[in-house]
Amino acid sequence: MPELPEPPACPYGYTKEQIERIVGSARLEEFNLWMTGQTMTLCEGRSYNHEKREYVENACANDPHGAVVYTHDLRRFVAGLPVID
Repeated sequence: MPELPEPPACPYGYTKEQIERIVGSARLEEFNLWMTGQTMTLCEGRSYNHEKREYVENACANDPHGAVVYTHDLRRFVAGLPVID
């Protein structure tokens, strides 16, 4: 897998702004189509603690990232590989 030019801004993966920088505006629509049906995560600045049965702030509490793309998906796109799930 190729190395990406910058580390993910979120512990869960890459933010929209990072993806725009990495794939470029010319390939952004292609990336969005490639991601159709793929699982993403939502960074809300909190995580559910099952033991306490409540939400607790996490590392992104001061700057929630919204929709985040998993690193392995972005690497597969950059490498020109197909969707696998």
